[in-house]
Amino acid sequence: MEQAYVPMARWGRDHWRCLAYVEAVMVEMAGFQVGADPRMTANRRHYRVLAEQCPRPKRPSHPVRPGMVMRPEHATTLADGTQPDPWHDDWSCVQDFAAEGLFTVGPEQVEPGTTLTFSEAGLALTAKLRQHKAAGGQYRDFACEIGPDAAVAGGGL
Repeated sequence: MEQAYVPMARWGRDHWRCLAYVEAVMVEMAGFQVGADPRMTANRRHYRVLAEQCPRPKRPSHPVRPGMVMRPEHATTLADGTQPDPWHDDWSCVQDFAAEGLFTVGPEQVEPGTTLTFSEAGLALTAKLRQHKAAGGQYRDFACEIGPDAAVAGGGL
């Protein structure tokens, strides 16, 4: 069964917030290690696999407390207010990022213990997201029409 990824044009606040967190960790740790992270939502399957295979990923001052399994009503919300799947969590967002070419590996390589780094497209997009936030913008108002080079705030610059 093939994984269905959410295209960038449909990403909303949850995807952009998650991407900003991934970037913050990447800057501090020279990469983003896939593992159990209490700051990220995880569905039951992802939580179990991540906790078993990489319970303490490299993070700046990683908290000792464990994460929690999310409830379906807290699944990722897209730009149009819908949820693609009641189990779509932050780890699903990370796989969506990989499917859009934001990392140097594809979604099939996003596995516990793997350290992800941004591709040129990922670096360009996160720079635009950071500029948007620095100017007082909200994640819900950030959009990307076609690809990383077309990232715009509120639908047009």
